[in-house]
Order: sequence, then C-alpha cells, then structure tokens
Amino acid sequence: MPRLKLLILDANEVILLHEFGIWARFTEQCEVYHARTVAQDEAVFFEKDGDRHPIDLSQDIRNQRVRVFDVAIADINRFRGQFDPLYVGELDPGETESLAFLTQSTEPYLLSSGDAIVYRVLGLLNRGEQGISLEEVLDSIGCGGAGYPGPVRRHSETGTPRKGRGIRSRAKD
Repeated sequence: MPRLKLLILDANEVILLHEFGIWARFTEQCEVYHARTVAQDEAVFFEKDGDRHPIDLSQDIRNQRVRVFDVAIADINRFRGQFDPLYVGELDPGETESLAFLTQSTEPYLLSSGDAIVYRVLGLLNRGEQGISLEEVLDSIGCGGAGYPGPVRRHSETGTPRKGRGIRSRAKD
C-alpha cells in the first residue's frame, strides 16, 4: 500500500482514529505531522464505551511515527492578521498553528480536520487542494469502507459537504 506523505492531522482526527482503534495502523501507513498544540494540549483523550482513555503520543513522537512542528507566535499572528478577527476566531489554536505552518512551507502538505472552518480558510488562501477528509485518507491507505460509524463529510473551501459515507465529521457548523 502506498504511504501517504506530509499529512497534518487536527486533534479531532487523532481522537477519532483512537476511538476506532486504528491509530497504530494509521501511523504505519501515513507520514503524520502535528502542531505542538495538538500533540501536547488538544489530542489528550478519547472516549469509548463511556470511559475516558488517555492519548499519549510521546512514544510515537520519539519513534518518529509522528513529527511535531512549532510555529513562532509572530508567524501565527501574521497568519491570523490576513483575516477578519471574527472569522479566524472560529479556529482553535491547533488549527491555527497547522494552517500557519502549511502556508509557510514549500512542501505539499495535506491537512485533515473535522472542522469546516479549516477548509474555508484553505479555500480563501487558494490552497483548497491541500485539504483532505479523514475518509479520503483512510480510502487512500486501504482502510476505507471498514464500517466506521456515521458519515464523514469533506468540506470544500465554502464548507459545503461533498461526501457522506464512512466516518462522521465533528464539524462545528
């Protein structure tokens, strides 16, 4: 199976993959990147059968199954300054750091998020092709159609749902 490279995951996706019990398989098939805020502050637990389970990414980071990046606060502020404050106010810190990193890079990173605002911002930046749904990622690594609960929705740059099978999105809108 082809390995998906340069994939930035938002906290929602990390949480879902843990809920589904496929995180280890996923990190074997994908080159995963996280913003430091996602790795340390946002993807910290998942719930299954009513119980809370911790997410510990430290071993994945140590073994380079997950790579963590940092974006300087000045660069985050510069990124946010491109938009109306009310608009980017919908972004959480991990999404903001991930988008700022993606826009600074010359590498063709892909970003997967459960929040439609991420795809709208990518569209405004003329980078809509760099957004990818978790469903599309799972399909590309041979994990699609495995009976995961609910539909996943891929949002275009306007937030319009494009797909509707596989995994549920935790989109906020």
